[in-house]
Amino acid sequence: MTKAIVTIKENRQVFKVNGLIKVCLFINVSDISLKLFKDKKFKRKYKAILYDSQQSRITISEYLEKFNIRCIVLETSNINHLHKDIANEIVSARKNGIAVYDAHEFYEHVSKRIPLVRLKTNEYLVDDIFTIGQKQKKFNLKRFIDIFVSILLIPFVIPLILFGFLLVMLTSQGGLLFTQERVGKNSIPFTIYKIRTMVSKHSGDFTTKNDLRVNGVGKFLRLTKIDELPQLWNILKGEMSLIGPRPERPHYVEISNEENAMFDLRHLVKPGVTGWAQVNLPKATPKDNLEKLEYDLFYIKNYSLILDIQILLRTIRVIFTLNSN
Repeated sequence: MTKAIVTIKENRQVFKVNGLIKVCLFINVSDISLKLFKDKKFKRKYKAILYDSQQSRITISEYLEKFNIRCIVLETSNINHLHKDIANEIVSARKNGIAVYDAHEFYEHVSKRIPLVRLKTNEYLVDDIFTIGQKQKKFNLKRFIDIFVSILLIPFVIPLILFGFLLVMLTSQGGLLFTQERVGKNSIPFTIYKIRTMVSKHSGDFTTKNDLRVNGVGKFLRLTKIDELPQLWNILKGEMSLIGPRPERPHYVEISNEENAMFDLRHLVKPGVTGWAQVNLPKATPKDNLEKLEYDLFYIKNYSLILDIQILLRTIRVIFTLNSN
């Protein structure tokens, strides 16, 4: 059992934690909680005490008194009926300042992602996942900001694009621009524009570490994100936003939709040059696809101007620390 999880023997305290660790009482445990227990952010900041509402002989109040418990997490995926006494205890805990979350909400609170749990080959654990992105009015301001910021950036971006073109022209044979079909909002395809960073002819597969297909200056252009700057044209055309899920190729989208039925929810909004998944997983590989999707869906669900500003600041940090995607 992970170190972040603690089981308690009846009537006996068996562990100690420092003041920086938040102890949480998990009332019932199912797939979302088990998924959370593996999360690195959870392991760093929390300890979990497991409580079975149908079998435990100790009351919740006794747990709260015996341990320095600061929050209660209620799992309702498997058990959604609570005895009146337990319900009363949870209400009393709320009145005494104890935070209470459902497991889905707590997962988002800790990891800043939406929990996606696949139960069987063709079955998924769902909560409010299908309501994500329904309030499209809150995205209307994004279009104005995209145009305004893009116009302000033009005087700075054009010299950098020309500089990138010059580097490619001096070090590699072939065209200066790289174009490729990608999938945008509502699954409508569009052509994305980037400065070419790879040899003219290649397989088109995902880039790997020390990829021999990357041309002479390609690594530099990727690390500094100069290769992404021509996408300013995609933004002005309304095909992309400054911030949003990364646009993928149609073939990859088709494969991903087969792997996870929730993948197409990414296309409820315009794709972005940078995004919540990119700044949280700047060195993501294909094995991180599920985690990236959880970040993308969290962004769509929780979009705000403040979150966009946070993403922009973290993107700048990624650029200056030269973390590659």
